Amino acid sequence: MTRTVSRITSHAEDMLPERLRDPLPEARPHRISPIAYAGGMLALGAALLIAKPKIGRVPEPKQGGDVPRRSRVRRAAQVGRDGAQTFAPSNVTDSIGRSLMIGGTALLLTRILDEMSGRDGQ
Repeated sequence: MTRTVSRITSHAEDMLPERLRDPLPEARPHRISPIAYAGGMLALGAALLIAKPKIGRVPEPKQGGDVPRRSRVRRAAQVGRDGAQTFAPSNVTDSIGRSLMIGGTALLLTRILDEMSGRDGQ
């Protein structure tokens, strides 16, 4: 049965003009799905940024206090902690939301530019 179907399909494709045969293998879902993924990433990222869920809140790193330490090693650790705090997120879901928005924008831009660039040989 599968041989019959493949023969019919190949016979039908042979009857089509060459200019119509080329676009057929590239189905629409393969061309549109990146846009849907990008839209989902943008929507989820925006939702995380707007909602700011409490589950993503990171506790303050200065739990040991700010008073200068006696030991040189502990003072160095305190300075390192304060320096690293600059780069630490205050809310993890904000960071994830921003990453999703950047990724979604990049995916959407890539797909649009791919469509604008055309197919091989054009």
